[in-house]
Amino acid sequence: MASSSSSEGKAELVDPKVEEDAPGESAENPAGSTTEALTNKKKKQKKKVLIQVPDSDVKRVLSYKEKPIDTEVDDLWVRRDPELAANWGIMLANLAMFKELTKERMLEEQRDYREQLKTKGRVTYELEVDQDDPRFKHVEPTTSAGAGAGRRRYRPGVMKKQDGQNRKLN
Repeated sequence: MASSSSSEGKAELVDPKVEEDAPGESAENPAGSTTEALTNKKKKQKKKVLIQVPDSDVKRVLSYKEKPIDTEVDDLWVRRDPELAANWGIMLANLAMFKELTKERMLEEQRDYREQLKTKGRVTYELEVDQDDPRFKHVEPTTSAGAGAGRRRYRPGVMKKQDGQNRKLN
């Protein structure tokens, strides 16, 4: 019904979308069911899985060493192009601030990785995924009791690879 007539004979134009979406007019779609459907979509079942960190990432984090940054701009650049030297100084200050933030995070990751290598022999992280995610169908969810079912032998300085081989860290 795109138009409806009034008792005086004048035609009144009504937008069909507004007429369809009017609340309470449809018997099959009550006003409250749309919000319930949206909340049900948001409440998907989640599971936590353990993912092993690749060896290249472990090596990168463990080999991190803090290197100081010289934030001074040479006088030669100041004499040649003061505007360029000012921009260079700002860039070096931003780089030093970024390095400071990165240093704290990397040192924290190093401590965590070393602790995991000492206790488990590998480095893992926990990831929360949907139950029906096809990429994680083969992975079992973690439990609060622990990931390993059996007893793990303590071997300092040895990291176990995914394919079953061992690698010495020292």
